[in-house]
Amino acid sequence: MATDEDSRNMAIKVVAGLFMSLATVAVMLRCYVRGWIVKAFGWDDGSMVMAMAWYAMFSGSMIGAGIHGNGRHWYSLEPEERVIAMKYWWLCEIAFCFASIFCKISICIFLMRICIKRTHLLLLYTVMALTVLAGLVFMFLMLLQCKPLSFFWTRMAHHPVVNIEGEGSCINMEIIIAMTYVYSAFAAMCDFTVGILPIFVVHKLHMKRQTKMAVIGILSMACIASSAVIVRIPFVKTFDDLDDFLYSTVQIAYWSNLEAGLGITAGSLATLRPLIRRWLGSHVDPSYSAGFPKGSTGRRTGGASAGRPVPLQSMNGTERSELRPDKLAVMVTNIESHRDLENSWPRSSSLSSSEERLTLPHPNLPGKIEVGVHQTFEVTRTAADGDYGEGSHRTEREHV
Repeated sequence: MATDEDSRNMAIKVVAGLFMSLATVAVMLRCYVRGWIVKAFGWDDGSMVMAMAWYAMFSGSMIGAGIHGNGRHWYSLEPEERVIAMKYWWLCEIAFCFASIFCKISICIFLMRICIKRTHLLLLYTVMALTVLAGLVFMFLMLLQCKPLSFFWTRMAHHPVVNIEGEGSCINMEIIIAMTYVYSAFAAMCDFTVGILPIFVVHKLHMKRQTKMAVIGILSMACIASSAVIVRIPFVKTFDDLDDFLYSTVQIAYWSNLEAGLGITAGSLATLRPLIRRWLGSHVDPSYSAGFPKGSTGRRTGGASAGRPVPLQSMNGTERSELRPDKLAVMVTNIESHRDLENSWPRSSSLSSSEERLTLPHPNLPGKIEVGVHQTFEVTRTAADGDYGEGSHRTEREHV
């Protein structure tokens, strides 16, 4: 029959392994989406990869601590096992701080992609600054709490645990507890901020209510981690139980791992919409090329005047603006109507560089109608003197 010690020890290894696996899959899918599907791998993605690397170290150290007795009472362990378990505990504290910092930075940068108001951007910069400041202070406190550093784990070879004169010393544990409370408050505040902000960003957008709620839900997933922070707060006081540290602090280990793991997983899931759309079969028909169905070659020319292209500018009575040769690019959109695809019309050999054209359907032609949208990107550059003659220019046109 499993004892309470066995249950705690097993839970440490299971929680670390489970959430590390979930986070790893989520980050790998994120990298695939951002790097190969949308081809827009950015700083937020790089930050999340760094967060995952530190979280992997955190979870691996947590599993190592569990293998060597974390979750068990001190009298159930040999002195050597207690020392090794405490060394892994120390590595967990350092890795946790960096994983949390990079995770929150990634989420903030991701939200900056959709924020346009100066107030929202300043709020996100503030959250990042507070996250980095609080995380680094907490990390250095945990890193340097004992002198020498190794005394943090070597002192566990003795019982009761005391600062043995001549071997080393540690700062008062009340300071560690107080700073942990402060850090938890900052972490919860930042998580709730990045979780609530999307509501104010999206609620005025013109979209269906269901779509709007879905977008808000996806973008607000980052605040899930704040629940783990809040649940962990009552257990912070167990840091003071040095005589049975590995048994008493199990709840802190659980919820710290959940905080980082949920933050990384949720922050990565928010970027997977293009992958979901691909899985659901929402893709472009490969038979379509340049906006036209296969077999449709372009715009009708000649014939009756009803079938000739008509500039949109002439339809609304406005004059088209003159092009300057120093303009770099002009986009031309042609909306064309096609009847009887088996007898498709030939493509015109030239296009006006600044007109949007509408081909009106011929009233006497039988067959179904298909409408294709054609965009022409035209680049006009002024050549340097001596290339084509003074004042001359050339035009390059790319049909998309």
